[in-house]
Amino acid sequence: MAGLILRLLLILVSPRYGYLFDHDDQVRWGIQATDQGVLTLYDHPPPRWNIRCRHDGRWVITQRPFDRVYHYPPVTAYMLYASGLVFKVASADRLINTVISRAIFSFWGIGADFVLAWGCAALVAIYGAGRAVKWTYLLVLFLPPLWWDSTMWGQFDAVPLAGSVWFVWALVRRRWVLAGVLLGLAAAVKPQAVLCLPVLALAVWVCKPRWKPLLTAGVAAGVLLVVALPFTLHGGWAWLRLSYLSTLFDKFPSTTLNAFNLWYADLLVCDSRDVSATWLGLSKDSLGRLFVLLSLTAGFVWMARRWRGDGRGLVLWSGLVILAFVMLATRVHERYLLMVLPFLMVAAMWWRRFWPGLAALLVVACCQLTWPLWLGEPAGGWDNHLQAGTWRYQQARAALSPQEQETFPNLTEYLEPQRRKYLAGRAETITLEWCVTILALLGAAGIVGAAVFRSDMGKP
Repeated sequence: MAGLILRLLLILVSPRYGYLFDHDDQVRWGIQATDQGVLTLYDHPPPRWNIRCRHDGRWVITQRPFDRVYHYPPVTAYMLYASGLVFKVASADRLINTVISRAIFSFWGIGADFVLAWGCAALVAIYGAGRAVKWTYLLVLFLPPLWWDSTMWGQFDAVPLAGSVWFVWALVRRRWVLAGVLLGLAAAVKPQAVLCLPVLALAVWVCKPRWKPLLTAGVAAGVLLVVALPFTLHGGWAWLRLSYLSTLFDKFPSTTLNAFNLWYADLLVCDSRDVSATWLGLSKDSLGRLFVLLSLTAGFVWMARRWRGDGRGLVLWSGLVILAFVMLATRVHERYLLMVLPFLMVAAMWWRRFWPGLAALLVVACCQLTWPLWLGEPAGGWDNHLQAGTWRYQQARAALSPQEQETFPNLTEYLEPQRRKYLAGRAETITLEWCVTILALLGAAGIVGAAVFRSDMGKP
């Protein structure tokens, strides 16, 4: 009950302190689904709608001048459609960013928080009992990044994460068909569920007979195709292209999206998020993928040799896979770190040596998810200022006579005040950013060290 009350209290203040843009997208997609049909979501952007936001210390009603085609998998579309139907009944004007809109569209994430905590407790219960199980449920339920994500961000991340945890539970219990259903549903909510595939690959390698975990893969693919069938019949494979291929490979071409990882350290040094910039003759994007591939390959070999026949290895491998992705890959969002926390919490309940690394990553996750409240001038933003300033310079110069242009400052001089303002804004938080980034890398190293360099992992 306390976990629910906490989330409801946060919903009350989320219109003022919550992240606005994702909520605007979700509500507009919900309105599009209810007014034009859920199958139209992949066809075109939703209509603009009135949104309530703070401006100069007061509430104003405006419309966000930004349109984005829906880009999540089909089950999330059905969830938004259901929320849109309720919102249409509960709010006559369907004004965005009110307590009503926040509560209705946060319902899925809040509900999944409890299912997630239950799943983590169920995993611990396989190899433990008593107070450890109860403490697991309570600790996961009250992890700050989880309740902040489901209320202030209004995101559905807990939904596929809960499905992933129960998927691993089903693998450990050798319930192959159930594992396939859960994986298929998780993949139909958000594409990040693809991170379960290395876990399934380990199950295929270490479990006998191998056709049973392979059956899990077939069931998962079948579930995904069935739930997406209406969209396939309506618009072909647009849902696959927009929700998977584009999201995983094309969208957000930045080295990091405020995720404190290896690439954020690079960002603090070079002040650029350009994924096409080169390191050692390779683009940063390619290097990130190479780092992930090498780490997963080495980790898979170690796990296959060390954990054959021990189901706890699947739980530990789940956390290590996600950790490698969020720390080494480019294009990682700030919220992705919370996906590793439940698996590490389960591991920490079995082996105490994981607590220091988990505690460090928990602090990092709190900083990452709250950056809109404290990060004033983001790193790597000068390129945007330069582009806008150059356009203003060209417009101002073009409006002058030839004689006035001779005395007009050059571009560097014109942009110098804006450059000084940018650097002053960066100076306000760069020390904190360095501290949190170093803490993230140390925490990740601590987790890997606890997993690899201890010989007594078989004794929880």
